[in-house]
Amino acid sequence: MADTSAADLLTGAVGVLLADIRAGRAPALADEPDAVHRLRTSVRRLRNVLAGFGRYVERRPAGALRDRLASYGALLGAGRDLEVRAEDCRRVLAEVGRLDLEPVLVAPLVAAHGGAHAALVDWHTTPDAVALDRLLGEWARTVPLTARAHRAADPAVAKVLRREVGRVLDRAADGEASHEVRKSARRLRHVAEAVGTDDAARLGRLGKDIQGRLGDHRDALLLAEHLWSVGAPAVVVARVEASASHALDGLPEVLATLRGGHEI
Repeated sequence: MADTSAADLLTGAVGVLLADIRAGRAPALADEPDAVHRLRTSVRRLRNVLAGFGRYVERRPAGALRDRLASYGALLGAGRDLEVRAEDCRRVLAEVGRLDLEPVLVAPLVAAHGGAHAALVDWHTTPDAVALDRLLGEWARTVPLTARAHRAADPAVAKVLRREVGRVLDRAADGEASHEVRKSARRLRHVAEAVGTDDAARLGRLGKDIQGRLGDHRDALLLAEHLWSVGAPAVVVARVEASASHALDGLPEVLATLRGGHEI
């Protein structure tokens, strides 16, 4: 990226993500397999890229778009989380040989997912959806960049990635399995993947690994909580709680790798 400016890099990355969000909407509204997850991921990627490169985009318009995307992502997440919980519950019941419990434990989650998806479809007829579309269109025409963005991309990227790695490690120092570590690892991953260099890809893989372990841990804990609340047999809950614990296996080692080799 020797002849590339941060402005060029950001304009390209943001443009791709805006296109992904627009292209992903129709499949998500049709509830095609994995479509809501893909759209939610695109929304998160854009939010994280804007946050990671916060010094290179105008603060007020970037904040406005990130706020809109946060609300949209939460709406997408309501249905997606129920979908994942139902899939995980079905898998655990198969593992313990209790598929007879599906009508009691899985069917309510599937029904709740249907309601959440209907709410998502309805939201797209609201003024909030119009306001988000307007912002996306404005950013597609012009990414509001600061003067700093016209500097060379390489040193800008190096600073951004060092800062993102530092966020992960600082939060891990306060508790390796915390919600904040998972979010910061996801942001590191998304920023690194948007950059696209070999060094960034390496950091992105570490961020993805940390995010994946902590995400699996969180999903299992939420499923266990759901199962306890509906009176599932202890053997089923115990299986889920064990998977929550195993999800963290190897996490300290991945964090140590990130801590020991994150210089860009």
